[in-house]
Amino acid sequence: MIPQLKRKIGQLASDTILRKWLIGRALLRLKGPAVFTPHQPPYIQHLLPLVIESPEWDISPPELAKAPPITPMALELLGVPLVFDQNKLVDFLDPSSDDIEFELAQHRFAWIPLIADLDAAWLNALWRTWRGQFMNTSGWAWHPYTTAERAVNLLDAAGRCGIPDALDVFTEDLATHAREISQHLEYFGDHDTSNHLANNGRGLFRLGCALRMPHLRALGYEILCCEAERIILEGGSLREGSTHYHMLYVRNYIDVWLAAHRHGNAQEAEHLRGIAARLLAVAKRLVLPGRLPLIGDISPDCPPAFLAGIEIGACAWTETLSYDEQQLVKTLAKETLPATSEHLQRDGWVRADFGSWSMLTSAPSTGWPLMPGHAHQDIGSAEIHFDGQPLFVDPGRGAYGETGEAAQYRSAAVHSGLRINHQDPYPSNKPYYSDAFRQTVAGPAWAEVSANDVTVTHGGYRRLGIESVQRTWVFDDNTLTITDSIKGRGQHVAERALVTPHDVKIKDDKVIINNLFIMHASDARPRITPVKIWEAYGRSRQGSRIVFENTVSSSWDGTIKIEAQR
Repeated sequence: MIPQLKRKIGQLASDTILRKWLIGRALLRLKGPAVFTPHQPPYIQHLLPLVIESPEWDISPPELAKAPPITPMALELLGVPLVFDQNKLVDFLDPSSDDIEFELAQHRFAWIPLIADLDAAWLNALWRTWRGQFMNTSGWAWHPYTTAERAVNLLDAAGRCGIPDALDVFTEDLATHAREISQHLEYFGDHDTSNHLANNGRGLFRLGCALRMPHLRALGYEILCCEAERIILEGGSLREGSTHYHMLYVRNYIDVWLAAHRHGNAQEAEHLRGIAARLLAVAKRLVLPGRLPLIGDISPDCPPAFLAGIEIGACAWTETLSYDEQQLVKTLAKETLPATSEHLQRDGWVRADFGSWSMLTSAPSTGWPLMPGHAHQDIGSAEIHFDGQPLFVDPGRGAYGETGEAAQYRSAAVHSGLRINHQDPYPSNKPYYSDAFRQTVAGPAWAEVSANDVTVTHGGYRRLGIESVQRTWVFDDNTLTITDSIKGRGQHVAERALVTPHDVKIKDDKVIINNLFIMHASDARPRITPVKIWEAYGRSRQGSRIVFENTVSSSWDGTIKIEAQR
């Protein structure tokens, strides 16, 4: 309690925007969020409390043999390589990490979908070990998001290699999962409900289908449909500010569509397929020629590589499905047209292609990182590919947290934008801030795309006396010219940066990238700082952040030029 109180006091002391909000609320000048009842979305009041019917397995798989594993199991979980001894099963439940997400991944049985040849003996042994230790407990093991993930992973495992317990025991255990999720739905008002509630619905729907529990299935379906209207923006993007989370929800809605189809619920299947198609259309445009840019947070639930290719209907996850269901997903992907540039831009994403160049950048209209969500302070930062390969990338983030490296990789300090006075473009966002309050603090953002250039403009630095900041990328055959502009007053430190995964070196006032590109600025000498480029939660490779920094007065323009040597 005392450390938490100290943290909040420290946050209040350092955050002038938060103090401004609290003073406005105390003086009744600012309106707070609407009153709500936690855990009870208003659109499902007629379905709560949940009526728990007697579970009955819909498609009965065989029970697993009770023989113990005979060889160790090796896997990687959240970047941590693990080897489990069949004679020390309880070691699997040892957190082995200070990161709470690692413990949650164990409780979610997150390793199940990542193992192509799932060993039935290990599934049996680890489920029984977990059940004996946690089935009648509370705490993190029964957090609703974690409970839903575990339920889905167990259902998928049962379909692949059999149920890990007696049928009546296993179905009652799954019904307990449903009861726990329904009683602790992650609803916290319209202002502070994240994607978790949709995942709660996914778990309930999957359980309702598998256990022939119509009330449960109806509850999950209602949440999935209503949350799709809330968390999916007009153009079809997930309202979270993260490309990886968008892909995760492409998978989630494909998953529930297939479950409805599998269990003969045709009308529900048709509607869920339509939601999946909306998300899939955007996914096709988020992927650049060289990779999916990992803009925003990376989910710990599965590595990005596990979903690579889902936009075309074929990835490591779809390979865990039956042949017929794989064909259904491929057909959906084939029939789904990519989202238009206008739809993407409406949702705050800019995708542009100019000859050998491709880019993706985030420019939400409010400018603020989306809240609640998984966005970073990355406005004006772009991932840029040349000849089908990443040249400048978004570093992503390898862990969650409010301090240290986790906080740093959410900030502008490791991204590729224009940073003023070493501060983030926008103040730290809070879910309870009103849109009207945000507009009084910082200006909006907007993007423009023309025949050979992209411009992003924003008013996030108004708190520093700067009216607007602008970055323009101009693409030519073998040349990229980046012009940064400031309109304001006073002296400021302008830091322009680009992050690359390639080898870099400085020669005179120029930067040589991979011996293939020459880069220089019109008014500043470069420096290079090491940076991590995250490939998955907990796993990174080394990269470099190329920085040009100088002190500027009032309004200013500066140019960086990158030339391909070919």
